[in-house]
Amino acid sequence: MLPLVPVVVCCALAALTGIGVIALRRPVYVAVALLGHSLSLAALYLAMSAQFSAAAQTLIYSGAIVVLFLIVVALLPSGGAEQTSWPRMAAGAVVLVAMLAGLATAVLASGLAHANREVFSVEQVGAPLFAELLLPFELTAPLLLAAIVAAIALWRRQESRPTADDEGARP
Repeated sequence: MLPLVPVVVCCALAALTGIGVIALRRPVYVAVALLGHSLSLAALYLAMSAQFSAAAQTLIYSGAIVVLFLIVVALLPSGGAEQTSWPRMAAGAVVLVAMLAGLATAVLASGLAHANREVFSVEQVGAPLFAELLLPFELTAPLLLAAIVAAIALWRRQESRPTADDEGARP
């Protein structure tokens, strides 16, 4: 049976950061909330003794996808620039401490639950991924590429439009 406290902590963090992804307005904050959500899901996988899923979640979503989103945010007209203030930095520190506490409880729970579980090898997990799931796995790359191209096209279109200030300044 799973220890209840780490699962509840990880689920609460996942719910709060998921709400942050939806509710926050600034793109950089949304990307950070998405990173927190991804890491809290990885901690939840770890608490459930799914170490391979936790590692994949961390590497693929926390590493690659969030970095990709941050690169796209950097291409925005504002460049993703944010003003920093002490209250915002303190809130970020509180979120970081909560995320680390959730990860620590997940690691402890994983160590306790690992003794009672069967361990899957990478070969057992990878065989279906490169057999019957190969097509959906490979189709994610063009999907992400299309999203990047669309974001850059929208940014270029917005950048090339003359604003009301530009029209008023011309003689």
